[in-house]
Amino acid sequence: MRLLTTASLALLALLAAIDPVLAARLIGAKGSESGNGAGGYGRIVFTFDKPVAIKTKLAGGVLLVGYGERIAAGPEHLADDMPAFVASVRRDPDGTGLRLALQRPYQVNVQTAGERVFVDLLPEGWSGLPPPLPPEVIAELARRARAAEEALRARIPEPVRRPLSLELARLPTLTRLSLRLPAEAVSTVTAEGPATRVRVVGAWTIDTGETRGRPRPGIAKLATEIDASSASLLVTPEDGFTIGTEREDGAIIVDVVRRKPPEPATAAVDVPGPAAATASPPIPVPVPPRQAAPAAPPRPPEAPPKRRAGGGLVFPFQTLPPAVLFERGGVATLAFETAEPVTLPPASQGLAPMGPPARSGPLTVMRFPVPPGRLVDLSAVTTASGVAWELSAGETLSPSDTIDPVRKPDPSGRMAVTLALPHPGSATWLTLDNERIAVVTSAAQRPVGNPKSRRFVDFEILPSRHGLAVLAGADDLAVRPELESVSIGREGGLAASMAARKPEAVLADAGALAIAKEPWERARMGNVRETLRGLFDAAVAATPSERGPARLALARADLANGLDYEGLTVLEIAAADDPLLASQRETAILRGMALVRIGRNAEALKALSVPPLADDREAALWRAMAAAGAGDWKAAEAGFLKVLPLASGYPTDVAQLIRASAAESAIENGDAETAAARAEAERHLAPWIRDRLALVRARVAEATGQTEAALDAYARLEDSAVRPVSGEAALRGALLARASGKLALDAATERLERLALTWHGGPVEDGITAGLARLYLDAGRWRDAFTVVRRANASAPNAPTTEALTREAQMAFENLYLTDKGDKLSGIEAVALFFDFRELSPIGRRGDAVVRRLADRLVGLDLLDSAADLLKYQIDNRLTGPARSAVATRLATVRLMDDKPMEALKALDATELPELPGELRRARGLIRARALSDLTRTDLALETIDGESGPDIDRLRADIYWGARRWREAGEAHEALLGDSWQSGQPLDDQARADVIRAAIAYDLAHEAIGLERLKAKFSEAMAASPDARTFALLTGMDPTRAPGFRDIAARATKAQTLSAFLAEYRKRYPDAATPARGGPDAPGASGEASQEAPQAGGAGGQQSSAGSPGAPPG
Repeated sequence: MRLLTTASLALLALLAAIDPVLAARLIGAKGSESGNGAGGYGRIVFTFDKPVAIKTKLAGGVLLVGYGERIAAGPEHLADDMPAFVASVRRDPDGTGLRLALQRPYQVNVQTAGERVFVDLLPEGWSGLPPPLPPEVIAELARRARAAEEALRARIPEPVRRPLSLELARLPTLTRLSLRLPAEAVSTVTAEGPATRVRVVGAWTIDTGETRGRPRPGIAKLATEIDASSASLLVTPEDGFTIGTEREDGAIIVDVVRRKPPEPATAAVDVPGPAAATASPPIPVPVPPRQAAPAAPPRPPEAPPKRRAGGGLVFPFQTLPPAVLFERGGVATLAFETAEPVTLPPASQGLAPMGPPARSGPLTVMRFPVPPGRLVDLSAVTTASGVAWELSAGETLSPSDTIDPVRKPDPSGRMAVTLALPHPGSATWLTLDNERIAVVTSAAQRPVGNPKSRRFVDFEILPSRHGLAVLAGADDLAVRPELESVSIGREGGLAASMAARKPEAVLADAGALAIAKEPWERARMGNVRETLRGLFDAAVAATPSERGPARLALARADLANGLDYEGLTVLEIAAADDPLLASQRETAILRGMALVRIGRNAEALKALSVPPLADDREAALWRAMAAAGAGDWKAAEAGFLKVLPLASGYPTDVAQLIRASAAESAIENGDAETAAARAEAERHLAPWIRDRLALVRARVAEATGQTEAALDAYARLEDSAVRPVSGEAALRGALLARASGKLALDAATERLERLALTWHGGPVEDGITAGLARLYLDAGRWRDAFTVVRRANASAPNAPTTEALTREAQMAFENLYLTDKGDKLSGIEAVALFFDFRELSPIGRRGDAVVRRLADRLVGLDLLDSAADLLKYQIDNRLTGPARSAVATRLATVRLMDDKPMEALKALDATELPELPGELRRARGLIRARALSDLTRTDLALETIDGESGPDIDRLRADIYWGARRWREAGEAHEALLGDSWQSGQPLDDQARADVIRAAIAYDLAHEAIGLERLKAKFSEAMAASPDARTFALLTGMDPTRAPGFRDIAARATKAQTLSAFLAEYRKRYPDAATPARGGPDAPGASGEASQEAPQAGGAGGQQSSAGSPGAPPG
């Protein structure tokens, strides 16, 4: 009644505020008498057209009724309605009240109900509560109150409550709760007896999900409360514990510690002997157990940049993300591939952003006008808080690497362009100024980009300081990042190639050529043997002052006649005897040429790179030759572009050798036009040079899509060319025929295997090995492929082909375990491959993923200990953060499968982190609850999954009740699992029949007759048509627990492995995070065991029988 009265007053105030200028009108006044004698009373009911506040006052025998405003008309007939109470009624002249002459003294009670006011006249001896309002009036007031409340709620919606995460940590000396608060939150901490309340003002809710199901030493109760204005956390300690609070880094810390024992009231005297040891046992600090020790630090990250941040725009990050910086139309575009928020620093060095950072796919994109006369640079730098990218504008640029496009056919023979970009990120299409630009970020710390615009028919590579930017000229242009490169292509192949590059400015003249035509040709004329003998005798007979030039002439003659070793020996002896001769450029260049021609290219580069020869054109030419001989085609082509015309002044045989190497350099760099120009056929070529140039022409045909012409040329060279060229032509012909579909995989493999038997040494053998390994990979002959790669690394570990082949093998090895490529491998073969070729396992996160998939294979083979050891090594040594917690969840699952629930809990507790992703936290809660159930910690297990829902939660809850022997709850939970399956009209599957049997047994053991009858009514028809008909009939019959077969049925149902059913539901919810079934199809005999077990468990619902699970009740 009091609540309704309060509501009516509130409603009165609300309605009165609608229009205060309108005067109230008295619609009616009615009097009534109720009861006789001491229990009777009179009631006057005033009805107005709007709420009016009435005040009453007794003055002698007169009751004064005041309206508080002028009221028209007055109820003077009240004396007739209630003559036993009212003698007469007079209205005040101003209309503001009434005066009632009473027959005798009364108590007055006034009750307002909206527009009606009830004035009760009670006898002086009235005891107890005043008369209530009529029921219909109360109902009307309640209806109005609800309507007003709904209107108010609609006008002022309830704010959305934001969650606050509560974290739990257990230390040897205390239990700590941490409530992290945002900066705007207002909180108070108050003591309520032994408990402590943390109150946060505002629309918040405290999420205790991370504390559920975890032991909380010293905490008796942990409760959360919310009201209209705040959320509260109430922590109640156990006896003997006390609570301390503090604020730290935006969080409220609640520490529950054991109360210190009172200090002994004795003097502080050193007590020797045993008494000192027993005086205060808690004082010595024990060595913390190993599991409580802090986790081992993660592996050190990549070395941070050495450069410190300068005066440019500094973008700090926790870890340095891949980035790209390119320029188009005087605007520099900077993008970072990161999920971290990017904040624009204040403008500096003339760099002012054109707008705020914008998200485009995985990129955060910013644009800056390039200051006039400035160069824009991007550098990895170190700041006081970590690492950062710095965007700067100045007159110089920091050292950087360049990326050059190379035209190469893809495996299908279509033309594509490849650029070597270290550590490429993702490719993202941007629309900037109505242009489609594909950008590829790079995670390399050293700037690497394209220094100038490169135009093709289908696209343009824009100038970039870091990363790659491609302006599309075709709608179907595809830009794909690869392992250490980026490929650009179209579905039907690129239309045309880049124009041949023009030679750059040659180096300054350095005088006459060291390898001049005239002395070279003269040394080859006539009787060469006599010429060489004469020069030798002259060198021997020469005086010391003339010996140097004589030896130089002998060395030149030896080199001119192809005696490179002899000429090199003469030069080295002459240089050792005559330092002046050794310092001459002619000596150095002749020595460099000799070293190149005998294949000692590294020594030649060193000899020709001395400072006096740094700007020498002829030395630069032979440095290019040495680079070509070493397989450094990019450096070789850079040199040939500068100084190749110098070779025209050389003797014919030397010029032909240089021309052949230059042609090979051009085709290796993907410049087919330049290669074709350098390899034009001429007369009077040496056979070795002629065949090399013919091979280059064949490769040009292959590069430009002339497959038939290339195959014909390769076939002719294989039959007629000199041996090294013949071997390479056979190799390239086989690979091209395979790539173009003209040769089957088996035939191509057989051809390369024969070639491998007949050719050894040099680049040709490396190419055969690489081609054979790739064919093995295509055929899925993994062990053969990895064996060939291992042999290549043993014979030529530093060869470029070997390095590329190793990367491909590592990728294939990785895909075997991380993609569906390895699905055809049996579990034993997959495990054997890993341990036989573990050196191919990738490093970093991908390597960790391979190990986790291998652990799944081990679980499938029932090698649970080995799988657990692999996962534990990952947790202890490789992983950090949420990834570590996710792998620990896998480890805990394996421990559960191995009947080690305590080890499962340890794995979860050691990797608990605040603010884990919701799905991961839920998965960990499921595994924790199952482990607690197996340890008979039923209440903690149920608390862990409290508030969660889903089929996996429902089955787990049923298993927990069953294991705890809480039979009624177990029966209801198993019955709930069945849902409406009894109405489907379909036969029950094995799992459903097992749930029916378990529910019936649980109801029998709980003596729950009503539940058993309900179960019988639902499933009697479906079970009658199943293999478990007799079992169900026995369980639902009269007094089944006394039946002879009940004990056997209950024993089989108890022994049935509920963990497998739980894990099956767990895998449905978390297919990527869960481990496979134990002893899967790859395990020897697994399917046979399953088929043998099923009939034995038929009486228990068809579940597989096994050893009783921990915590299950005995039969």
